[in-house]
Order: sequence, then C-alpha cells, then structure tokens
Amino acid sequence: QDLGQGQRQGEGKGLGQGQGQRQGQGQGVRGKQAMMKDTEAELEALLTRPLAVEEVMKEGDFEPLAICGRNADVGSVEDFAALQKYAQCSPINRNKPILLLEGDRAFGRTGNNLIEFLHAIQEARDMDISLGVMRQSWAMNVLLKMWMAIDSDDWQAHFERTFCVKIFNHVKELEGWNVVDQDTKELFWYKSEIPLEDYVARQEYSLRALFRNYNTGEGKDASGVPVQDMCSGINAIFGEDHRSSAMYSVIHSRSLEGEPGYRMLRILSKRSGCDRAAALEMKPDYIKAILKPLGMMKHPIVFITDGQNPVILERLLSDPDLGPMIRTVPEEACWIGGDLTLAVMSNAFIGNPASTFTGFIAKSRLALGFGHNYLFRARDKDTGEWSTVCGDQCIFDKTVMNVMS
Repeated sequence: QDLGQGQRQGEGKGLGQGQGQRQGQGQGVRGKQAMMKDTEAELEALLTRPLAVEEVMKEGDFEPLAICGRNADVGSVEDFAALQKYAQCSPINRNKPILLLEGDRAFGRTGNNLIEFLHAIQEARDMDISLGVMRQSWAMNVLLKMWMAIDSDDWQAHFERTFCVKIFNHVKELEGWNVVDQDTKELFWYKSEIPLEDYVARQEYSLRALFRNYNTGEGKDASGVPVQDMCSGINAIFGEDHRSSAMYSVIHSRSLEGEPGYRMLRILSKRSGCDRAAALEMKPDYIKAILKPLGMMKHPIVFITDGQNPVILERLLSDPDLGPMIRTVPEEACWIGGDLTLAVMSNAFIGNPASTFTGFIAKSRLALGFGHNYLFRARDKDTGEWSTVCGDQCIFDKTVMNVMS
C-alpha cells in the first residue's frame, strides 16, 4: 500500500542509557555586579518570569502544527505534555551565570551550527544557568534566515519566551552579568548526561518550537535582509494548490569531501551496524530496496545534494525505474531552507547519517511525528535483503552519533 506519513520505526539497536559525561561549562566571567534600580529590577522580573502553560495556550502558540500546508503528525496529548514540562522558563537575571552565544564565527556548516544551538539550550538546562544570545551573532545569523524572522515589535520577547533565552542587543548591556564564554566548537562537543529518553524529549520540544515559527518570506533576518520562504522548494515542485496532498520521497546526498565522508561513515558503521558506504553512494538498488516496499516508486523522488559528486544524480537518472521519478529543485528556489523543509515534510526520507544536516532533518521529522527515516541500513549477507539496523532514536543517541547527537 502507498505510504502515509506513518508511525516511527521501532526496529534496530543502539539505544544508549544516557548522553554521556558533560564537558566543562567554560571559563571567562566578564563584568562586575552592577547596582540595579528598583524600576529596572521590576521590569526585568516582569519580562523574565516563568510563562504559565495557560498563557502559552492563550497566545496561540499551541495550535495544530502545519508546515507549508502539510500537517505534522504529533499527537496533541504528547505535544501538550512536552509543553507543560519545557515551556516554563526560569527567571533570567544577574543572580545566575549566563552562557552567552556571541561572535560571528561558528564551527562547521549549517548542520553543525544547528546542533551547537540545540546543545547550548541543553547545556544551560543541565547546568542550571541562563542562556543569552547576542543580537548580532552566529546563532542569530543561522536561525533567523529560516525561523523566527523579525516581523513585529514584540519579536524579541517572543524569541526569548520560545527558547528561554535573553537577547542582548549591545555589548554594554552585558555589564553586571556573570558571563560564561564558550566557543562554538565546545558547544558542538557538548554531551548531556541526562537519560536518552529525556534528552530526546527536550530536543524534540526545541525542534517543534522552531517549526512553529518557520519563515514564510515575511520579515527580516539579523542583518536586516528580507528572509526567504521555507516553502519555496515544496511550492516550486508541487505548487501551492497541491503541496498539502503530494506524496513524495527525498534523497539527501552528502559526499562530505570524499574520503573524509567514507571515514566518518565507517566509524558510524562500527557503532550502528549500518553499511560502510551505501548512504554515501546512494546507488539505485539501495534506493529501490527502500522505496518499493513502501509503494513510493510511483511518486516523485526529490533529490537534494551538496553537489560534490554529480555522478550520484547521473546514476539515478539513468536508472529506468528511478530516472522518470527523480525531481530536482529549480535553481531559483534552491536554498538550504527550502531543501530542509522539503526533506522534513516528505513521506519518506533517505539520508546519510554521517551528515549533520541529514541528522537535523531526521531529528526534526521525529519531533514532528514522522517515521520512515532511512539512514542506518545494511544488507543481509545470506539473503541480500536490505533492512534498518538502528532505530529512530539512534540519531539522538551519543553511543551511536557521539557529539552529532
């Protein structure tokens, strides 16, 4: 039968019991405690007090989630339970150290940067410290291009409530704050020690918060540049009138600079049991072994890539079964946010687990209730049949993904 958005996969292995030992919280306390006027203290307390769940509900943040006209598959009970647990922010004030995201240089590309932001949220929770973000920083540069565009006077307050952070617009505002400095590489390498189940729930809550605020082409980014529409890829291929009902798969081909990519996948293969090369090479037989049982061979197969190895696309196009169904995003609609949304909202997703961008897509799909993520696959030596060897939660599991979790 044809594949619907479906349930999460449950097979596989590699579910660790925890997220490992945490690294140091960083060094570099900056500034001295400043005297605060009563009016300033009252204003700060008002802006940073915990937000009750009832207030979130009234503000309309908890609504059925649809992205580019396509419904997410998150149950209301599950989502509301997470809302009750994670939506209430602790007060942010000078009485507590604050981990600050600053500077314009980040470690790695977009997939790494998104991990770094999510790790920062987690580290602040783990350490019971506050999280701050400079308005002009790598974090804002990455996030606002795709989510949370500046489109209203209350944008800052909304961002702060959504992620339990404080935004600093100027360096002088840091006076009197006990700032914890940590570069983005340290954030990337951070591993939480909380149990895997709790880690997944917290990560998924943050991911849903992003997608409740995806950009639609209105508003500006941190540099004041008009944002693009995250739906541009879906719209370009399926049209706004048909995007809600379109059935399609996405292949994310990420070569990872050749040999380094093979080396990374071999490491993951040892931890997960997946094939040492298949997710990099994306050969036709590998793709068909996934899509045929799902009934997805008669529906469009969208190919997104880093463009480093054009042979992969050429090989798929030349296959008599796959070639007629392959679609690529038109150049005018091709950008990282549009590609990301295409993959996240697909009926089936095939990616490379050694890619942090694939990892972010898979995590986002799970946060939105979608199964059918095909990352960890291996072929049986006796039967020749392909199967998933590491379940959905493997993408969050540090015993499999290490720091990419």
